Amino acid sequence: MILNPINSIFTVNKDVIQFYKSHISILRFLIFLLGISYTSPSVGQSLRGNAGVLLNLQVTLGNQNQNIKVGAYGIGVLHYGDIAMESGISLYSGYLLKRHTVKTSGINYGYDVFALVGIGNNRNLLGSSFLKDGALLATPENRQSFYGLGFGFEKEFLPGTLSTFNQRLGKFLARFSNDNYSISFQIKNDFRIGKVFNGEGTDFGATGMFELSYSSILNPNEIYQAGLGLFLFTPNADHSRTPINPLNSDDGCKNVWYTQEPYSKLFYANAYVFGGYQKNHFSGFLKTGINSQKFGAFTQNTLHDSFGLNPRFPWDVTAKDKFYYEMSGSILNTSIIDD
Repeated sequence: MILNPINSIFTVNKDVIQFYKSHISILRFLIFLLGISYTSPSVGQSLRGNAGVLLNLQVTLGNQNQNIKVGAYGIGVLHYGDIAMESGISLYSGYLLKRHTVKTSGINYGYDVFALVGIGNNRNLLGSSFLKDGALLATPENRQSFYGLGFGFEKEFLPGTLSTFNQRLGKFLARFSNDNYSISFQIKNDFRIGKVFNGEGTDFGATGMFELSYSSILNPNEIYQAGLGLFLFTPNADHSRTPINPLNSDDGCKNVWYTQEPYSKLFYANAYVFGGYQKNHFSGFLKTGINSQKFGAFTQNTLHDSFGLNPRFPWDVTAKDKFYYEMSGSILNTSIIDD
């Protein structure tokens, strides 16, 4: 496939402008928080903060995703007495060779934002692990702690026919840290709860993700991370057809959607463990596990059946489990402002 660079750049620019118009108030708020974090000493002795910025070039290889991308990641922390807040933002763009198991070519880009509020003297910046692809920033600070909850959202813009999966995901986040380590928990989903959990409410594509991770700062330029996760992906339901698909129907007693072409069979469910290591200006990251349609059906069926949601999706519960792997390497540069 031959791309026209001028048309590609022009299309991206139009979409970027539309993104900024639709999210400008949120971006201004996050940039304001990051700015206060840099200048916090002038605000007063009781209000303090620190911040970090990371730029990277990343190459990803795997049997579901292959791409090269550049990204900018920023995180800021404020604390006043026993109350602490942290917020982060990432912007990235790159070139795809494979996405969601589909071989493709073209430019993708996206954004990711979050904010948490909690208690403690939060200073180590390991909340950066919430940003897409696990960008890590760190400033060692013994005797620090943080116990916080928050929300965020992210969206990826994909090229060509994959653009049907451009839906926004909402995120619920929790982080518990002490000294130079952090335990983080996040749930991603495309459902929406008012203005707080800000998914797009589509119930297809990246319909759900759970991840639990542990991060530790060994020294100012060395960090590692480990954890486990679950990720579900389904095609778009065909609402023009009666949901009487025999697949995943439990002997015909459950309604099951038919799904839309050209991705009517694009289902996967990854259960995986992961690990990452970062030192100086280089980092490596690895995920490995299984892609199991039977497990994906069990997980999604349990949610849909229990809460009376839409009919089931036609997971192929007879399909054999597949090996899943993904690895990435990055060249990066960080800048830390610590008062």
